[in-house]
Amino acid sequence: MLEFMNFLAARVFAKPDKAFFEEENFNAALELTIKDVQYHFPHVSREEVEERITGNQNELAIFLYRLGNLLYKKNPAGSSLRAIHFLMKDLCACELYYSTEIEEGFYIFHGTGTVIGSRNKIGKGFKIYQNCTIGHRTQSARGNIIGDNVVCYAGAKILGENEIGNNAVIGANTLVTKNIPENFIAYGNPLVLKEKNIISNIL
Repeated sequence: MLEFMNFLAARVFAKPDKAFFEEENFNAALELTIKDVQYHFPHVSREEVEERITGNQNELAIFLYRLGNLLYKKNPAGSSLRAIHFLMKDLCACELYYSTEIEEGFYIFHGTGTVIGSRNKIGKGFKIYQNCTIGHRTQSARGNIIGDNVVCYAGAKILGENEIGNNAVIGANTLVTKNIPENFIAYGNPLVLKEKNIISNIL
C-alpha cells in the first residue's frame, strides 16, 4: 500500500503531510474499508478489496473517505485532508466530507457525482449510488441523521436536518426534505411514503 500512497501523493499539487504516509493510518483505513465491503459482500477477500482500491473501483472512494475521517480526528487542520479531497474529485468524481461520521458497512456504487456533505451522522450498512447528494440547506445546519441499512438510489437528494429511519429506501431522483420513518420507501416528486411491505417490488 505504501507504493500506492506514494502514487496518490504524486497526483496532487498541495502535497499531503507525513500522516498520509504513516502505515498506522493507511492500514487502519484499509481495515475499515475491508469491513465496509465484507458487510455486504462477505465472499470478497482482503486481497481483492486492496486490488479494487488500487484499481480505482468503488472501494477507492470508500478508502479515501476512511483515511480522511481518521486523519481529521487526529488533526482537523492537516494538509493531508486537502489532498484527499482533491483525490476524491480527481480520481473518483465524488466528494465525501471527512467530518461526516459513517458507521461500518458504507458502500458507494458508481459514485460519480455523489456528494455527502459535512456533519451528517450515518449508521451501519449505508449504500449510496451515483449522483446523490446528502447535505444542508443552511451553513449552520447540524446535518442529517441516517439510520442503519439505508439505501439511496441514483440521483436521490437528502437536504436539511432530516432523520431517516432504519431500513429506509430512498428511490431514484427523489428529493427528501422531511423525516422518513424506518422501514419506509420514499419516492417521487412530490414525495410519496410507503411501507416496504406495500410496494416491496420496488426493491
